[in-house]
Amino acid sequence: MGIVPCRKTIEEVETNMAFRWFLGYGFHDKVTSYSTFGKNYERRFKDTDLFEQIFYRILMTAANKKLISAEHVFVDSTHVKASANKRKFEKKIVRKETRAYQ
Repeated sequence: MGIVPCRKTIEEVETNMAFRWFLGYGFHDKVTSYSTFGKNYERRFKDTDLFEQIFYRILMTAANKKLISAEHVFVDSTHVKASANKRKFEKKIVRKETRAYQ
C-alpha cells in the first residue's frame, strides 16, 4: 500500500480491520506502540534479514497456492510482459523522472 514510515504503519494497524485481522488482533485489542516497534526494529532486527525472510515466505506461500505467477508483471497498474524479447527494441520518449527511477 506504499506505507513507508513505521509510525504510519502502526496508525494503519490501529484503524484498518484488514491489517488487524492479518496480524491476529481483535477489534478491541491494543496494538503495539510505535516506540516498541521502532526499538525492536532498530535493536533486535538491525543486522538481520528477518524482514526479507518474512517477505520471501509470503511470496512462496502465494506462489504455492497459485495466487501469483511470473508470466506477467504489473508496475504501477501498467501491464508489462515479463518475458520481453531482448533482441527487439523500440525507442520511446521517457520523462526524465521515469528514466532516473529506472
